[in-house]
Amino acid sequence: MSTFARATSLRDSYFLHSTARQVLDRLRRTPDGIAVSKETITDFSLRIGDLLRLRVLDQRTGSFHVVPFHVAGIVQEFPSAPKDSFMVANLGYLESVTHAGGPNVVFAKASGYPPDVARRVAAATTSVGTKVDNISNQSARTSSSITTVDLTGISHIEQAFAIVLAAAAMALFVALGISERRQEFATMAAIGAPLSRISAFLWTEAAIVLSVGLVLAIGLGWLLSEMLVAILQHVFDPPPDALAVPWAFLAGLAGAAILATLLATALAARGIRRLRLGEILREQ
Repeated sequence: MSTFARATSLRDSYFLHSTARQVLDRLRRTPDGIAVSKETITDFSLRIGDLLRLRVLDQRTGSFHVVPFHVAGIVQEFPSAPKDSFMVANLGYLESVTHAGGPNVVFAKASGYPPDVARRVAAATTSVGTKVDNISNQSARTSSSITTVDLTGISHIEQAFAIVLAAAAMALFVALGISERRQEFATMAAIGAPLSRISAFLWTEAAIVLSVGLVLAIGLGWLLSEMLVAILQHVFDPPPDALAVPWAFLAGLAGAAILATLLATALAARGIRRLRLGEILREQ
């Protein structure tokens, strides 16, 4: 287990009532430790630390014998594990009691394109009869039709639309505010209010609306994301540990809204100076 995490990632959602780090630490501290699947835990009413005796095959004698293990965790997903009941133990302890020649599954991590790396490894080990697979092919076989759909292009279109919509909404709000309050601004100017104070009123209103909108967007977006992840949790294998936050997109969205508000408010404040007070007041 000491080198397993270097080749592949382990998520907390793989384990129950413990994080991946906690289970791995228990396995490192306990040579005869074993992580047992949820089905076995339920069927035999096992708990962490319980003694578990298993029959394993001794490769030297060809016969089965009972070997003691101690439960170190509850596992529900694991790389290369089957869908039904399975267990995860330390390789060194398992080899010492089975006298096996070594592992029959090896995980390798490389920085290159997975299919190309797999072909090179297969060419180098073909003489010993190895079967090499890559993460891309394995993901395509095991994932559902929903999780294998590439939504990158659609998400980019959606993000661009959201940015444009946020900017347009704030600009439209400022423009409508000027249109609805023309008479109010004209009256304020007629009774002697300086244009700077009228502009400050406009800036304050835009800032309040923008701030409240950003806070509501963050809160509602977070709640909606949590709800969707909870609903679709059983679609993904394994389910995500936490929400993935697209910081760059959110920064662009907030920046577009702020920039549009600044530009629209600046233009509106400039337009206040050009208001024809006489005509506006006569409209009343």
